Amino acid sequence: MIAYVASPYGFAESTRLFYTEQLLPLVGRHVDVIDPWAVDLPTGDDHWLALGDIHLASIAERADLVVACLDQEPPDNGTVVEVAWAAAHGRPVIAYRNDLRQGGEEGLRYNLMIGAAVRRSGGVEVASLAELEEALLRFTDT
Repeated sequence: MIAYVASPYGFAESTRLFYTEQLLPLVGRHVDVIDPWAVDLPTGDDHWLALGDIHLASIAERADLVVACLDQEPPDNGTVVEVAWAAAHGRPVIAYRNDLRQGGEEGLRYNLMIGAAVRRSGGVEVASLAELEEALLRFTDT
């Protein structure tokens, strides 16, 4: 099984170590990982759009599952797009949010549309690395 790990964690030094030393190894113990931060930036005038194309193609064509990191308030818009794209392509999403803030409608961790996309994908929401590992075990056990 292959999981695409969607997150904004590669942008900042403050989150990069968490991503490389905790999150990726945890996910990698259970599935093969597509790490979008390990992709070289394409060349040319539209290199950012080309990179987006690579990421979306990885989800639709290679991934069996998406692990989406939705910390921050509001969650990173690129990661939210990856969640919606995964749901639209029938890839279950494990939505990880360890952020203490709630930003969605009453009782929701984030915007209702993100929650709906996760649910429609057949995925689950998790609030800790331990819950993420349990979810990975459930998805890889089937």
